[in-house]
Amino acid sequence: MFFPYVAKRRIEALIKSLQALVASDPEQQVQGFAVPVVSAALDDIKQAVPNDPVVRSLVDLMSADAIGSGDPVRAADMLVIAEQLNAAIGKRPPFVA
Repeated sequence: MFFPYVAKRRIEALIKSLQALVASDPEQQVQGFAVPVVSAALDDIKQAVPNDPVVRSLVDLMSADAIGSGDPVRAADMLVIAEQLNAAIGKRPPFVA
């Protein structure tokens, strides 16, 4: 069974960044240069877990086009999405030597 280590690292980094934004300003929006970066990370996660229904629905909603359409995306909302994607990926398997 293949575990998506890269996608796991990306989603954990995204969660960490979003937690910092939400802690400083709960109404902070994801915008600017962050939009295509977040979209690319979400695409990577979608490829890693393509059959998960939560991943499919959330990633389609949070595409670069959707985010860039002008509707603001709050960091707090994106954090909820990132945490759900992290749950879809699951825990890292134990290291076996």
